[in-house]
Amino acid sequence: TTASATARPSRTPSAKPSRTPPPPPPPPPTVVVAARYETDSSRLFGYTGEVVVSNSGSAPVADWAVVVTLAEGTTVDDVDDAQWRQDGRTITFTGSAVPAGGSQTFRFDVRDSRPKAREPESCAIGGKPCAGL
Repeated sequence: TTASATARPSRTPSAKPSRTPPPPPPPPPTVVVAARYETDSSRLFGYTGEVVVSNSGSAPVADWAVVVTLAEGTTVDDVDDAQWRQDGRTITFTGSAVPAGGSQTFRFDVRDSRPKAREPESCAIGGKPCAGL
């Protein structure tokens, strides 16, 4: 019947998909984030730690997190240039985006019950250990 013929999709050549393949998508930007820990200064029963988060990739990194594990009985007093939260001995630091090829530095003051303690037990970014520890 003619009614069923008009309900079918058009078979004109203009409705056929193009034969030229679409251009390949651009490669995803590389994100290579690393962190380096350094003890900035130390004192009896505490120290100031510094972490540099670097991005050697081709795109900014907005959602980095550095996880530092402190010794038992250790607390963080003050943090400059990062947001942080402490859950027991674990402190998670986050901050503003790190531009491609750039870095972000933050410092934190630690009260440590052990005399002459100089560094946290561990430091990691994205599951990879921080350099310098």
